Amino acid sequence: MTHTLDIPPPPFVGHRDPLDGPKYVMLSENNSVASGPQHPPLRPPPYRRSLHAYLSHRRSTKTGSCCRCCLCCFCCFLLVFILLVAVLLLYLRFTFDPQVPSYKVEHFDVEAFDMQPGDSSVSMEFAITVRAVNPNKKIGIRYREGSSVLIGYKGARLGSGRLPVFYQRPRNTTKMVVAIKGRSKVGAARQSALFGNERAGDVPLHVSVKAPLGLAVGQMELVKVKVDIDCTLVVDSLAPGKKVAIKSTDYNVDVRL
Repeated sequence: MTHTLDIPPPPFVGHRDPLDGPKYVMLSENNSVASGPQHPPLRPPPYRRSLHAYLSHRRSTKTGSCCRCCLCCFCCFLLVFILLVAVLLLYLRFTFDPQVPSYKVEHFDVEAFDMQPGDSSVSMEFAITVRAVNPNKKIGIRYREGSSVLIGYKGARLGSGRLPVFYQRPRNTTKMVVAIKGRSKVGAARQSALFGNERAGDVPLHVSVKAPLGLAVGQMELVKVKVDIDCTLVVDSLAPGKKVAIKSTDYNVDVRL
C-alpha cells in the first residue's frame, strides 16, 4: 500500500512574498493608495532636522568664545597698566619724597573799604601777602593759570582775586601779593554784625584758595595737582590806610590729583 503525504512548500525566505503587494505604491491626491482602498492612507515622510540652525548655533558659540577672549585680554592689559602706574608712583615716592607746600598770610593791607547802609552793600579792596614755602629737595612747583582766591564774611562773599603765575624752585620760599577786590550785598544783618566786629577790633574772615599746580623735576613736569586752601583769620580792623594786625589764623591744605 502506498501513502501520499501532502508536504507544504517551504516558506519564502530571502525574498519578499509576492502576495504582500508591490514594494512601492503611488499616492493619489488625497494621500490614499492608488492600488486600492484596502490600504490605509499614508502620510508624507517627516522633515529632516534643519542644518542651518545647527550651523547658526556653532557660529554663535565661536562668536561668544572670541568675545570672552577679547575681554580677558583687556582685563590683563588693564591689570598690567595699573601695576605699572603703581610701580611708577612708588618709585617717585621713594626717590623724590614729595611734600605738601605750606602757606602763611603775613600781611593784610586794606586799601579801600566802604559799607553802604542804604542797599546793605560792602565794597572793598585788599592786598594780602602770602608766604609760600616749597620744602621739596628735587621737585619744583609751577603755579598755573586758573586759580581763584575768595574772601568772605559769615558765608557772604566780599571779593575775589587770583594767584600769580610763576615757577617756584625746590627748597624755595616765595612771597606773593594777592589783590582782592569786590562789591557785594551782604544784607542788613551781616552789615550790622560786621560793623560791630569792626568796633570791637575782632573781625573774622574766611579765605578760600583753589590753585592748579604742576610738579616738575627740572624742565619736565611730572604730574598736575589741585591745591585747596581754607584759611580762617581774625584781624583787628578793616579801616583803610591803617596797619592791620592779624590776631589769629587757621589753615587747612588739601592736595588732590
